[in-house]
Amino acid sequence: MVIDFHTHIYPDDIALSTVTAVCERSGIQAYTDGTLQGLKHSMKKAGIDISVVAAVPTKPNQVASIQRWLSSIRQPGIEPLAAIHPDDPISSEQLKIIKAQGFKGFKLHPDYQDFYVDDQKMFPLYEKIAEEGMFIIFHAGVDRGLPYPIHGTPKRFAAVNKAIPELCIIAAHLGGEDVYEETLKYLLGQDIYMDTSFVLRKAPCTFLERIFKEHPVERILFASDSPWTDQKEELQFLLGLPFLSDSDKEKISFYNAAKLLGLNSI
Repeated sequence: MVIDFHTHIYPDDIALSTVTAVCERSGIQAYTDGTLQGLKHSMKKAGIDISVVAAVPTKPNQVASIQRWLSSIRQPGIEPLAAIHPDDPISSEQLKIIKAQGFKGFKLHPDYQDFYVDDQKMFPLYEKIAEEGMFIIFHAGVDRGLPYPIHGTPKRFAAVNKAIPELCIIAAHLGGEDVYEETLKYLLGQDIYMDTSFVLRKAPCTFLERIFKEHPVERILFASDSPWTDQKEELQFLLGLPFLSDSDKEKISFYNAAKLLGLNSI
């Protein structure tokens, strides 16, 4: 089995306009139409069994409606993450309800949501999420088309990990596009997950080899960032890397993700 730990889709009525806007702003290509059906077609083509779907509210008043939509799309093969915004207060009781509904974690985007990941105002939220045994996928590094500064850098993630080691951090994009040297300096070997979304076929080969050889293989997750890459091409590239053993590839493409999602019985 294969799990893609980082994908994006949008409600059918806004998928076209959203995908078009992102493509125009960032200069990247879309490989699906951004809909649920488009993702499922891509998964079938790629041989991917489960996709983790992330949605990011850019405003606090969007959280409730996005959360309802995420709940509605859960089905076999589609594992949505819960919606959250740093400026929308959430209680421990609300977190327990979200967990009871089947959500395993959250996605935060420091640039879209305008916060620095190591700002101490975020720590109470991180601590509540950690207490529930849930994880956070953070966008890390550059987001093409968005202005500087970068709100989620490897150095800042390392600071959060040091302050709240019980928080399960997943730094997307192997620690961040265009901050590869900083990733090697601050995240390599640390107890932080990294996913391969978007950068797997773009990062320097020397960087990839160091990450896959020197970071705990149990802390690396296959991810595509669909629709912004082609799931089939990303998976084939991973499986073709000569410096990964078959066991490593199985962990990265399935077992590590299955553990986070509570699917160990599969």
